[in-house]
Amino acid sequence: MANVQFLSSSFTSRKFIGKIQTAESIRISVKQDITEVVSVGIENCINSYESTVGEASFYGKTNIRLLYSDGTNLCSSSYNADFTASIQSELLTADSKLTFDVVTVDSKADTNANTATISVLLEVSVYAYVAQSTPYFADGEDIYVNKQSVEVLEHANVVNLPMVLDEELTASHNISTVLLAECSLCAGNYSVHDGVLQISGSGSARLTYLSGGDIVTDTLPFDFDRELEVDDGMAECQLRLTLCPKTTKVRLDISEGDVNTTFTMEIGAMVTVEATKIGVMDIVTDAYGSGCDFGFTRQTVTTTIPCGSTVCRKTVNASLPVEKDKRPLTAVNVGAIVTNAQSREKSAQVDGVVYATLLYGTENGYIGEQLELPFSQTVDVDYLMPQCKSHARVTVMGISVKDDVTLDLCITVDAEREVCYTVIVAAEEQPFDKEQLPAIEVCLAHKGETLWNLAKSLHMSQEDLLSTNPQITNPLEQDARIVVFNHI
Repeated sequence: MANVQFLSSSFTSRKFIGKIQTAESIRISVKQDITEVVSVGIENCINSYESTVGEASFYGKTNIRLLYSDGTNLCSSSYNADFTASIQSELLTADSKLTFDVVTVDSKADTNANTATISVLLEVSVYAYVAQSTPYFADGEDIYVNKQSVEVLEHANVVNLPMVLDEELTASHNISTVLLAECSLCAGNYSVHDGVLQISGSGSARLTYLSGGDIVTDTLPFDFDRELEVDDGMAECQLRLTLCPKTTKVRLDISEGDVNTTFTMEIGAMVTVEATKIGVMDIVTDAYGSGCDFGFTRQTVTTTIPCGSTVCRKTVNASLPVEKDKRPLTAVNVGAIVTNAQSREKSAQVDGVVYATLLYGTENGYIGEQLELPFSQTVDVDYLMPQCKSHARVTVMGISVKDDVTLDLCITVDAEREVCYTVIVAAEEQPFDKEQLPAIEVCLAHKGETLWNLAKSLHMSQEDLLSTNPQITNPLEQDARIVVFNHI
């Protein structure tokens, strides 16, 4: 009897679970009557989730930045609203590790006296790390085995960590009234040491304010370094990190004189860390014995292997699609979405749209016009291959509007490939009577045959086959006569 050894392992893959839409209706009441909504900015972030068998519920926060006119002055208000939704899938279990992409599909603002009702339609894409536990043929005694070393995703975890940044900044003009505070974050480097996640990157604070009756927007860059406590096991993992700003608050440092330019921007963000660990395992792809063959039951398993990642900055110039005699004062409520990310050889093609509200001054006050600028950028990514699947995120670090538009984009690309393996999950021994074989055989082997296949067909070891036929190559370069001595 052959001694066949089976082990059990989990083959983990990152799966797209599905996409759902959820609607919100957010009422914002202010002190003045709202005569016109000039601009609405919307940011969404998933804070937490709960996964059970077949279903996952998730909880998020929507941050609304409202710029409006009361008939005389330009005013602003901000509001945070919670939302919850769920998705069903047979792939989900209680141990599923999930990530989310949230996009604002549509928004509309209705006003009544001093109340604005913001209707928001969100589209949430859900991804999960799914583990497939499978037995596999790993080794054997008194038989010959053909093994293959394969890479597998053996561990995956997702953690959401809150992060707060306090940045002291200086405006270019005296700040009379703060209208809007926006922030963009781009992580440049991150690693785990001794249970601490170290993040360094760059940020951009955009403050729109009134100064002496004029609208001013300052874009103020800054660098940040933060340390967050994590599981020490992440030090052995490959990390994928996403920064999602949640709230942006401004504290003015009021001076005794008339000039107030110094302020502190408090930025609340959610750091999502995907930690994956790649391992190498040996699986048996074929086996036979000197006195038996096997009937195998095979199963296909999938696993996800990272292909590479990068973060880069790109400067994009575009023309303003407006009349020549109109010049915007500034751009507010700036954001970007990615519409497509295509993998190529050592690069990714990232397409998307940058959106903003352009503010104009008129005799009757201020008006806002929505701006949408498509972009297409090539990003170099080491080790990227066309068969990999790329995921991209774009953050607008700066925007300048004059005769044209200049954009400073931070583009993050992460890529992976799904690999399929066929493993033996069951083996049935099929013995035969070797005494029926002649003591000496001469067989004809054909060009292209491998040493393994020849030895298997003759039920002998490859070493024994080579000892009596040292002239053969692997694979055979031409037809050959093989001498076989059967040990009966």
